[in-house]
Amino acid sequence: MDFFKFLISKTFLKNLIAAVVLIVLIIFGLKLYLANYTHHNEYHLVPDLTNKSYEDAKKILEDRQMNIVIIDTVDYNPKYKKYAIIEQNPKKDDQVKVGRKIYVKINNNAFAKVSFPAVIGKSKRQALSLIKASGLKVGKITTKPYFAEIVLTAMHQKDSLKTGDKIPKNSVINLTIGDGKRSVESSNNDEDTSDAGKDYQNAPQADATLQKTLNNVIGN
Repeated sequence: MDFFKFLISKTFLKNLIAAVVLIVLIIFGLKLYLANYTHHNEYHLVPDLTNKSYEDAKKILEDRQMNIVIIDTVDYNPKYKKYAIIEQNPKKDDQVKVGRKIYVKINNNAFAKVSFPAVIGKSKRQALSLIKASGLKVGKITTKPYFAEIVLTAMHQKDSLKTGDKIPKNSVINLTIGDGKRSVESSNNDEDTSDAGKDYQNAPQADATLQKTLNNVIGN
């Protein structure tokens, strides 16, 4: 009976009310602390960092209490400056909290090098397909008297190319292709007027196996 009397006593009720008030104050204080610590409801718009240097972007973000993190470099894109920011996450005008990290990708300073494909001796269609698949571009195509409609030479600027040569991606390749109108006999016998076969045989970029095969066909 004494216990039940204590539960309804003024002393118990006062202590209970005091405990409830204390718990409410603690919860309210924690909420205020967490809101301040996590910057609750404090948002900033993410600026557009596209084509800006890392140093400029870092300063812009620091002024807005944000941080910048480089996560990768990407293949060179001539539409953007060298070493400029080409991608960002979060995007422009996204709302983020104070202290948010902005992840960026940086444009490289030059095109990556690729291996020149084996196009010498291939048909025009095969050569064009191989060149494009390697990330290169086809430029000027000229024809030359020759008994087969195949690629005789490939040039990048003033340099002759052979299979495996390293050249920048997106380079323009100029091709010389046989017209297929010259007979095998005239290519073999008319040495004064038929220099196309000689040019092909002497071309440093011709594959050894292909050169041997063509020599057998011509009869040399």
